[in-house]
Amino acid sequence: MYLKTVEMVGFKSFADKTTIEFDNGFTAIVGPNGSGKSNITEAIKWVLGEQSAKSLRGSKMSDVIFAGAEDRRKGQYAQVTLTFDNSDRSLDFDTDEVAVSRRYTASGDSEYMINRRPCRLRDITELMMDTGIGRDSFSIISQGKVEQIFTQKPEDRRGIFEEAAGVMKYKSRKHEAERKLKHTEENLHRIYDILSEISDRIEPLEAQKNAALHYKESKAELSEIEIALTAVQIETLNEQWQVAKNDILAYGEDINKRRAALTETQAFLAEYKGKANEADESVNQLQEQYVDLVKNAEQLQAKIQVHHQKVLFKENNQANQAENLDSLKAAVKDFKASIIQLKAQLGDMEKDIAEKTTNRDSLLSALEDLSDDSEAAVQAKRTEYITALQKQSSLQNDLSQLEKDMANEAASVEKDQSDRSEKEATLADLKEQLAKAEADKASLGQEIEALLSQYQAKDQEVKAKQDEAYRANQEMNQANQRLMQATARKESLEDLDRDHAGFYQGVKAALDLSDKIQGVHGAVAQLLRVPDTYTGAVETALAGAMQNIVTEDGQVASQLIGELKRQRAGRATFLPLDVIKGRSVNPNDLNKIQSMPGFIGVMVDLVDFDSQYQQIMANLMGNVIVADNLDNARAIAKTLYSRYRIVTLESDVINAGGSMTGGATKRNNNAGLLSRKTDIDHLSQEIKTLTATVTNLQEAMHQASQVSEEMVKDLETIKAQGDEARFSERTLTNQIDLLTGQIADLTEALKNGESLQASASKTKAKQEKAKAKLEADLKVVDDQVDQLKNLIEDMNLSATDKAEKRTQLQGQLQAAETDLAVFKSQYTQVESQLAGQEAELAAKENQVSQVEAELKLMREAILSNSETSGTLEADYQAAVKAQKDCEAELKAMRKVRNEAQNKADALDQEVQEMNTHLQDLLEKQAKVEATASRYEVSIDNHLTHLREEYGLTFERARATSELTMSMESASLKVRQLKKEIEQIGPVNLAAIDEFEEVNERFIFMQKQRDDVLAAKEKLYQTISEMDEEVAERFEQAFIAIRDAFEGIFPKLFGGGRASLKLTKPDNLLESGIDIEAQPPGKRLQHLSLLSGGEKALTAIALLFAILDVKTVPFSILDEVEAALDEANVARYGRFLREFADKTQFIVITHRKGTMESANILYGVTMQDSGVSKLAAVRLEDFDEKLLE
Repeated sequence: MYLKTVEMVGFKSFADKTTIEFDNGFTAIVGPNGSGKSNITEAIKWVLGEQSAKSLRGSKMSDVIFAGAEDRRKGQYAQVTLTFDNSDRSLDFDTDEVAVSRRYTASGDSEYMINRRPCRLRDITELMMDTGIGRDSFSIISQGKVEQIFTQKPEDRRGIFEEAAGVMKYKSRKHEAERKLKHTEENLHRIYDILSEISDRIEPLEAQKNAALHYKESKAELSEIEIALTAVQIETLNEQWQVAKNDILAYGEDINKRRAALTETQAFLAEYKGKANEADESVNQLQEQYVDLVKNAEQLQAKIQVHHQKVLFKENNQANQAENLDSLKAAVKDFKASIIQLKAQLGDMEKDIAEKTTNRDSLLSALEDLSDDSEAAVQAKRTEYITALQKQSSLQNDLSQLEKDMANEAASVEKDQSDRSEKEATLADLKEQLAKAEADKASLGQEIEALLSQYQAKDQEVKAKQDEAYRANQEMNQANQRLMQATARKESLEDLDRDHAGFYQGVKAALDLSDKIQGVHGAVAQLLRVPDTYTGAVETALAGAMQNIVTEDGQVASQLIGELKRQRAGRATFLPLDVIKGRSVNPNDLNKIQSMPGFIGVMVDLVDFDSQYQQIMANLMGNVIVADNLDNARAIAKTLYSRYRIVTLESDVINAGGSMTGGATKRNNNAGLLSRKTDIDHLSQEIKTLTATVTNLQEAMHQASQVSEEMVKDLETIKAQGDEARFSERTLTNQIDLLTGQIADLTEALKNGESLQASASKTKAKQEKAKAKLEADLKVVDDQVDQLKNLIEDMNLSATDKAEKRTQLQGQLQAAETDLAVFKSQYTQVESQLAGQEAELAAKENQVSQVEAELKLMREAILSNSETSGTLEADYQAAVKAQKDCEAELKAMRKVRNEAQNKADALDQEVQEMNTHLQDLLEKQAKVEATASRYEVSIDNHLTHLREEYGLTFERARATSELTMSMESASLKVRQLKKEIEQIGPVNLAAIDEFEEVNERFIFMQKQRDDVLAAKEKLYQTISEMDEEVAERFEQAFIAIRDAFEGIFPKLFGGGRASLKLTKPDNLLESGIDIEAQPPGKRLQHLSLLSGGEKALTAIALLFAILDVKTVPFSILDEVEAALDEANVARYGRFLREFADKTQFIVITHRKGTMESANILYGVTMQDSGVSKLAAVRLEDFDEKLLE
């Protein structure tokens, strides 16, 4: 067998599914620190059952799940599967491969599997037992375990050798035998307790059995006579009851007739009320419809007024725009005339410029004749100077004209801006008025809605109050009926109580004597108050004892008995307060059962009574236990060894000794006795409550009628307020529509002004840009003129006489040129003025087009509004007609409602009178029913007595027993037999069978005791055999491992010696193991004084010694050679190679020498943050150079 594969999914750093395949031989796993190498060792230990998160380098078991990384989410589970080659059937599975898996989820669920099938951890432990494989096996040496081998106590070190010796299964069997032995001892102890308890019960049960047999004989005779007597009494009472029943039936027929008539009248009443309600709903709907129609007509009328105002406003705007259009057209005409005049002026100026140019050219020609080279130069400069002057004049003229145009444009913009500001102020004021009007309207709308809701709510309240008054009347009638029935029932029960009905003859006679004899407190049933939940249980437990009479003392009891004898009035049982002592449940027994399922309590604690009767009630119920059902009662009885009587809420009984009584019966005679006082108290409270209810309902009906009338007045007030609010709302609606139209017109006008303003802004920007350019050009020309002027003056200083002549000519020429330049400048100025006039003309023509378009839209809007006004007028006339039709329908429906309501009121009065007559009949019937009820209770008491005492029906009693004597003689005989039975005292009829049952159980338990003693002896023998086997195998393994260790140690160390010793040679089952080591060149010393490398090498020697003796399928070594030098690492590698022939090695290492010895090399990396990856290399396929 060997480990074939390890498959990990989500385990620690192995987030992805990772499979490691192993061959026989030596596999090394390498990688940098923190890459996840040791996680492989921990994964194998985890699958084999490691339960300590700390051993897995975690704080809790969920730490084994992949914790996530920067770009990866946290895992949801971890799963590891180990697959073993089982071809040699080393494992107890008939398959060539065995896969062992463990899975743990983030929610904390854990699962183990063998061959993909769920199993227990115990199954995996037993599968691997004595194979040398396990979570704490010597074959798995993880980081830190080397140090642990040397720091352990000798006794703790023993486990490694026990596993090598293969004794774990024997120790497991021993532990199982010891567990069974402990269980056997506990069973034996319980058997002895039961035998002791049974032996104490046998003798008392035998005495009880004999008394029970005597009791049964007397009871049989009593039963025969009492059954026949009771049957005769029942017949007599039944005849009296039948007469009363016939009277009740007669009343019932009359009542049914009157009820039928009442029901019919109530049906008519409901019908007319329904009609009145339907008509009222129709009236409300028509009122709402009428209000809506009025509102619609008023809204249409308001819209007509608004449309008229809009048309008027648009016509005024149209007139204003027409005036504006005329003004613009006049301005266009003026601009065109001015342009024609400027063009004519330019023609005249062109002629003058031509003449002046000819004159200048003549002077220039004469001057040229006198010029020499220097004069030519001077002349050239003069020409430049003149040209510059012309340009300077032209720029100055252009700049002056541009500034004038800009001033005109600014004035125009300022006027437009003033008009716009005035319009904006007007618009803001109109919007403010609109906002206020809308706010007022919204407020009014909320007020109207509130008034409407208030009206509807008030209307519903009126209806509710009217219904409330009707319901109060109905409920009052019903409450009156229940009150009379309760009063009759209470009087009947009080009569029964005064007559002591239901009590036995003797008990009734004794209670009647309480007026003559002082100190009679009453029967037990009269002194108890029992919650309904426990009534059945108390009836069953007390039975006839409920008729026992409590007296002040024994003297009073004696007097009563004497009177009963004297009057021959019957028998009764008395409970003197000064004699009777209470009974109770043993506190220890009570502690045992208080927490048991179904335990309710001790009966005396569950009922109410005066404290002076504590001893009496404790005597009757102090040792009676109450449970919820029979199953739980049986469990309680078993716990208490059937020492107490237990009664269930279902009236089942487990008697002391274990006998059980149960079944189903009707309510018995004693039940009436027990509950009569409670019923009277309940009826008294009910009568009090009903009386208060009737009074309250009368008051409620009166108040509802008054409130209803007041609400109707409030309803009219709310309606008036609503009408006033709707009128104000219509006024505001008209105002809002008018303001909305004015705002729309002003907004449109402002929008057109914005277009003109945008055009003016563009013109201003162009003018400012042109002005800046002209000023810059003028500055350049000014500088040029100054320079040329200075240069010419310098050239004139060196001129000759000839120059004077030239000067004269030049003066004339300069004058001519100056004159020409002035004319040209003026020409340019006129041209610029013409361009400005043409631009202004284009702007005015554009405004004319816009105004004409606006006028066209206004004419179309006025036409459309006129058409809309006609449509609205038609709608308004239709709405007025619908309003009048609705008003007529509303008047008719109100008449229908009033007729139906009047009829309903008359029927309601009739219903009340019929109710009064019906209540009189019900009262008479209730009195007869009370009389019949007394007879019925008495019959029921006798029937119950037959059923409870003898389990017979009346028919069977009459058929099986015939009274052969008079009723008086029979009554006397019954009293005598009851006295005889009373003298016998309490008996346990179950003791007859119980004695046989307990005796049989005693014999059975003796046999059980003998069987358990035999099993105990056998377990002792098994434990002894296991100890012998463990000691023998441990000794053999220890000797073999010691010899191998003494041989391997010097080979690994290159000398020295070592040995293993038992700390207790005489006690092989508990002896610890000491290790002695003496490396070469050193003295024998304590292990703790060895260096880290020496400790590691010693541990390795011990491991190889164990493997030499006990071959294991595989061994995992996690960096055990980390502390060794290179020479020792080489020897360690050779040993691994040598032992790899029979043991598979999986080694986690950082050392090169160990890697070189491996057959397969797995590299663990962590390319992604937090996620481990594997890479495999088969070293046998590479040469030494490649390995390096």
